[in-house]
Amino acid sequence: MLRETKGLVARRKDEGCIAVEMELAGVQAVCDFFRFQLYHFLEAGDVLAESGYETEGLNEANHGIGKLMIALDIASEINKQA
Repeated sequence: MLRETKGLVARRKDEGCIAVEMELAGVQAVCDFFRFQLYHFLEAGDVLAESGYETEGLNEANHGIGKLMIALDIASEINKQA
C-alpha cells in the first residue's frame, strides 16, 4: 500500500527526515497549472521513526472539522491582508 521501501525510509532517516509529505505536491501542481492560490496547512501524520503503522484514532486526529475551520479563518485573514 505504501510506496516507501525499507531502503528509501532508511535513506530519508539518514538525511534527518522525521516525516514525509505525499499529497500536497500534486495539489500544488494542479493549482500552478490553473493559476489558483493555494493556502496549505500541513499536519504530521506519518512518522518515520515508528516501526509500525497504527490507524486507530487517525481519522479523529487528522481530519477533524475544527481544524478545517481554523484553516479557513487563517486563509481568509491572509486574503484580506493581500
